[in-house]
Amino acid sequence: MDPAALTRSLTYIQAHLDGDLSLEALAAVAGCSSPYFARRFADVMAETPKQYTSRLRLERAALRLVLLDDGILEIALDCGFTCHETFSRAFHRRFGVAPQAFRREGWLPATDEQELPQRVDAAARVSLSSTVVRTLQPMSLAHIRHTGPYEHVPISLWDTLIDWARRHGILPPYVLLGIAHDAPGITAPEKLRFDAAIRVPGEFRSGRRVGHQPFAGGLFALTTNVGPFTSLPAAYKEIFRRVRHDRSLDCLGLPCLEFYRVNRVVADLAIVNTEIAIPVRRRH
Repeated sequence: MDPAALTRSLTYIQAHLDGDLSLEALAAVAGCSSPYFARRFADVMAETPKQYTSRLRLERAALRLVLLDDGILEIALDCGFTCHETFSRAFHRRFGVAPQAFRREGWLPATDEQELPQRVDAAARVSLSSTVVRTLQPMSLAHIRHTGPYEHVPISLWDTLIDWARRHGILPPYVLLGIAHDAPGITAPEKLRFDAAIRVPGEFRSGRRVGHQPFAGGLFALTTNVGPFTSLPAAYKEIFRRVRHDRSLDCLGLPCLEFYRVNRVVADLAIVNTEIAIPVRRRH
């Protein structure tokens, strides 16, 4: 299975966690036989397709258990499980506690100090705007996946994307962004998924290095952080606090988007305008 086929299957899985992720369905997306897909997927990902999809579903469910007031069965069904019992058993195997107990513990992303990779220097010029709720429109993205701790995402990924865009006749100005798919503290650091991305005019066939990813749009809480990239963990902590204390909103948590208002992503810039977008929904 070539890298482009793997990229297509990973993108499909993320977009269909509540749907059919059978081996046959994933092999069809990749364009190969089920046995071959299963073998090559496990070789590359160090997890079988079933282990991988089950882990993502359970980690999504864990986040929603503590962020939302939805019933446990509703969350289970929304994350691709067919019944309460199957979900509860799988959840206990993954996290060591029942869903109800996990919810009572009230885990919250990005509030545990030990999860914040680097604190902001008190002398640094950092400011955080007010948080507003806006609807983001759908768009097509070209992306490169990084797997591992978020603080280890290579800045060079965006240079690669800009070079790719130029070779394909896509002219500036570019919209550069990052997409965080997982929550530190729920997902192991070495399995955290982050996509460096650039907006493109439309769909294209994923290549060996750069893949296509549709962004569905939706309702997001938007906040602009002005400061170095090292200030982002503290910004997330404050934004999550704001959203969770807004009684008109439910915080969905993931995926989080970062829009970098620059022509080129540079690691050591003292001042960067980063618009952070966290998915939310209106309470009825």
